[in-house]
Amino acid sequence: MPTLRTYLSDMCMYTTTATVVAVADGAFTTDKSPFFVGGGGQPADTGTVNGVPLTRIHYDHGHDAVWHTADLALAAGDAVQLAVDVGQRQLVSRFHTALHILNTLALTHYQAWLTGAAIASEYARIDIKVDVLDPAMIADLEARMNTTIAANHAIRTWSIPEAEFAQRPDLLRTINVAPPAYHGQIRVVEIVGFDAQACGGTHVLQTADIGPCEIFKSENKGRQNKRLYVRFVADQ
Repeated sequence: MPTLRTYLSDMCMYTTTATVVAVADGAFTTDKSPFFVGGGGQPADTGTVNGVPLTRIHYDHGHDAVWHTADLALAAGDAVQLAVDVGQRQLVSRFHTALHILNTLALTHYQAWLTGAAIASEYARIDIKVDVLDPAMIADLEARMNTTIAANHAIRTWSIPEAEFAQRPDLLRTINVAPPAYHGQIRVVEIVGFDAQACGGTHVLQTADIGPCEIFKSENKGRQNKRLYVRFVADQ
């Protein structure tokens, strides 16, 4: 039985009561789950099951099921309370939304496509395809990013069929990785008045929730691959 991933439609649904559908190898799947399963450089959520820490979460693509692992004895039919670690979710969502802004600015102003991204607890990084990355470009991207954040654009999500997405190259940001489909639909995250791009991850509700950011380091990762590191100014 598929697991309804509630965060795809409601990123503020941090807790839910769910029913255990199956148990196997110390893990269990449920009819619905608020936990982001990881992907696209964003780590999976952490949280609890009936107050017990979740030790692992993974997604079974073949059965469209979310599997949870916690030190609990459960059986099919049991009701469980699933709760996301709100602090960790919000931190990651701030970083993820900041990277959306940065990858759009890099593509729009420097024709630099996104080639990779990752989010840690204290910083996020983004890789872009560009021949030259100089201090002036970095300063320009940082200034434009903070201007966009301060403008407090609302953020919303919507979905389109895969066939329609194939005709919408404007929604694609990565060169080699296609966004995940969910029930034949591609989820789009829109920063209203600024950008819309395909994405299955979690985000804040408006850009001001991100807070001021700085690009504090850059690296050359190849002839055309450059890496930028971002952190929150107020958190330093």
